[in-house]
Amino acid sequence: MVNMLASNITDSADNWADRCAYWNNLSEANKPKRKRREKQSRPMVLTGHGLSIHVDKGRLVIKDGLTHVPSKPAETVFFKGGLDLPPRIVIVDGNGNITLDALDWMQEQSIDLIRLRYDGRVQSVFSANGYAADPKKVDWQRKTRASEPARVKFAAPLIRKKIQEALFNLENLLPDSPSRTKAIETAKAALAELKASPPASVSRLHGLEGLVAQGYFFAWRALDIQWKSTKRHPVPDEWQTFFSRSSLKWGDRYIQNQHATHPINAMLNYAYALLESEVRIRAIADGFDPSIGIMHDRISPDRHSFVFDQMEPLRPVADRRILELIRTETFSGADFDLQSDGVVRVNPELVRTLIEKV
Repeated sequence: MVNMLASNITDSADNWADRCAYWNNLSEANKPKRKRREKQSRPMVLTGHGLSIHVDKGRLVIKDGLTHVPSKPAETVFFKGGLDLPPRIVIVDGNGNITLDALDWMQEQSIDLIRLRYDGRVQSVFSANGYAADPKKVDWQRKTRASEPARVKFAAPLIRKKIQEALFNLENLLPDSPSRTKAIETAKAALAELKASPPASVSRLHGLEGLVAQGYFFAWRALDIQWKSTKRHPVPDEWQTFFSRSSLKWGDRYIQNQHATHPINAMLNYAYALLESEVRIRAIADGFDPSIGIMHDRISPDRHSFVFDQMEPLRPVADRRILELIRTETFSGADFDLQSDGVVRVNPELVRTLIEKV
């Protein structure tokens, strides 16, 4: 059956398979070896079609999905209490099944489960720790939220750290350009202002951070994005450079770029989604209410504003992983799938590599 399928797939699909194999091999090659007495600290990433998680004879049996043909999805078996147990399992798009016994097994063994959508957004988060809010911490959140000076006191260090991390990226990972020079000056001026005369309101903090972010991502336009086989796999002219964090098609209303039309934005979406999931798990485990933000407002039910508060200084760290990938890799048009509405989907094996880097 596999041979028949393989003989019928198109030349384009053959190259999709080649790129899947490339990213899969790169992911495997970059995995650090775990010492015998060392507890696993890296997440397990699953993707593709037909993946499964079930319990057999007291063991957790995990089968990865099929992302290309030919391939042989790995099957991994875990025993209770093993040092090789991953702290969390991340499922990226794909399809398959998870049994109720497997969910119970993972909760007992403190394994979190994160499900990411095809567009990089968080679909669901299953926290093994459950949610038991600490009344004192929730009360602190509400009181802090109600006081503007307290909000500023909470938010200012987070914004300061975010700008510092962005400045590191500007100085060390982005190519020299007039926009980079200007962005560095803006970031340093913002840090000086935060130190000399901190803003008296959160809205002013947001304004300062937004000014830095605008210059920061403007400096990304100088990135040298390497493409190969462009005659065989043509890419839009817009993909040759990075223009904006917001989607050109969908406009500023979609500033979070949930509908990414550029490969870099699509990769950033996955990086931020994983970061959001990690921070949400930590906030819940620490007894906070993830929906009561101090710096951010709760725009919609699925946006936990306290999580977005805590994410701020970590975003440039996630950016760093994407920048490092852009600096070291030559991409192919087969790494990305352009949908009929212009939205970009990322090769699932490339997503696996991204998540493991982040």
